[in-house]
Amino acid sequence: MAVIFDLTEDPQQVVQVSAWVGDWHSYVVRLVDELGSPVDITTGTLGITFTNIATGSAYTFVSGSVTLTKQYSAQGILSILNPAAYPTAANIRITVSFTVGSDVRRFGPLEIEVLAP
Repeated sequence: MAVIFDLTEDPQQVVQVSAWVGDWHSYVVRLVDELGSPVDITTGTLGITFTNIATGSAYTFVSGSVTLTKQYSAQGILSILNPAAYPTAANIRITVSFTVGSDVRRFGPLEIEVLAP
């Protein structure tokens, strides 16, 4: 059973999860507006940023690129597969951008506490 995390356009609405160094799996998220209604992502471009919360710099993976898959576009549901397994312990902020024409909307953050075993 997959858990779907709602990511809003309000950066104060933080979703927090944990993972282990070495984990590599997808996160399923739903992009919702300020009223909690799903945002239709059928058309447009998705992007993502990974930020190390402690340093403010990009959190980098050893190799690969992120995979964003629109699963149920009309309901704003997509899956995020990291580029590779988490290489180091850190607190990471993931933000999703959705662009249609010149309109850019940002959703999240999804904050992941990556723990060392």
